[in-house]
Amino acid sequence: MATASSTVRHEREATALQAWVLISASWLSVIASTVIAPVLPKIAEQFQGAPHVAVMVSLVATLPALFVALLAGPFGMLADRIGHRRTLLWGVGVYGFCGTAPYWLKSIESIVVSRAGVGITEAVIMTCSTAMLGDYFAADEREKWLAYETGTATIIAIVMVAIGGSLGESTWRLPFTMYAFGFLLLPLVAYFTWEPSRAAAAERQGSLGEEKKEVFRWGGLISICLVTVFAATAFYVVIVQLGFILTERGYSSPRLIGMGAALSSLAVPLGAFVFRLLRVPVAGKLTLSFAFSSVGFFVITASHSYSGIIIGAAINGVGSGMALPTLITWALSKLPPEVMGRGTGAWQASFFFGQFVSPLVILGLIRVSGSLSAAVLIYAVLCALAAALALALLFRGSANAGSGQVEAARV
Repeated sequence: MATASSTVRHEREATALQAWVLISASWLSVIASTVIAPVLPKIAEQFQGAPHVAVMVSLVATLPALFVALLAGPFGMLADRIGHRRTLLWGVGVYGFCGTAPYWLKSIESIVVSRAGVGITEAVIMTCSTAMLGDYFAADEREKWLAYETGTATIIAIVMVAIGGSLGESTWRLPFTMYAFGFLLLPLVAYFTWEPSRAAAAERQGSLGEEKKEVFRWGGLISICLVTVFAATAFYVVIVQLGFILTERGYSSPRLIGMGAALSSLAVPLGAFVFRLLRVPVAGKLTLSFAFSSVGFFVITASHSYSGIIIGAAINGVGSGMALPTLITWALSKLPPEVMGRGTGAWQASFFFGQFVSPLVILGLIRVSGSLSAAVLIYAVLCALAAALALALLFRGSANAGSGQVEAARV
């Protein structure tokens, strides 16, 4: 009978190749939400005679995120039972069919159904690819690859928006061909990855899975997920609202809006890079990330020049780029291999739920405060309060560590 240690010895060691294949899988989610954004007005024009066309086009854009929020957790449970890699392969393959379907579908209703399929497969892909990064790597290596995952996502988003706009010049259907990237990725996942051994994953984390299972508490992960929901809503304020903010200040040119969005988005991978450089506890990283986000929101609300608004958006982007890898790394560090899929699914569901409700939250704040600028100002205050709370937790953790050292010295 093989022991855990013999299993570990025979487990292949993951390298940068496996990491980049899994990170590439996570880009499918970015493609789903960005490549068709430039052609949404053309889709609305194409089906202008259909009932409730405005709602239908809105669902084409947002339905995938909603399905990820609803299904990432259940698919995480399924992946823990039947295998992370097997579930990922199924998700990547079906994603290609659902994503490219609108290229030949004839009705807006059928396109919406295909977008639901994209959301279902996206829930599988995001949960399993991130869980496998958690299985394959630990400690600093895991932090590095999770930072690359969140940092490169923004770069891919910028590229996909540009590609979608270019392809959409001829016909709104052409950008949907980009979903065929799932077909290209499928053989790479099949050939270069393997089902992670739970014993090996536990060994990489420094203790046996059963020992960690005894001390694992879902309450701690739920707290991380609640912070993630707030951080995701804050992250998508600039992504979704920047065009409206610029238009409100007199900069309504699509070229200016697109250029500003691209420039400010480049700050997100910079934040992920800063995350990698910092050697401070989670509370310290969250303090800095929420502080950057708050300052960025304040600059946006106070600025009336184009450059000032974009600088504020970039400062905010640095904070978001730090927050996301901090939160996912924090969540995965709590998970033993036995619940890696479920725990990762819970975090992904929290993030995508925050993405889905962010525009709704802003609409509610506009009704309460009277303007978009005032709503952004409220988020500036909320992020400042979140930074203050994280700083208090950092000081409390330092104080507890200090008192522990004093007690040890007395003994």
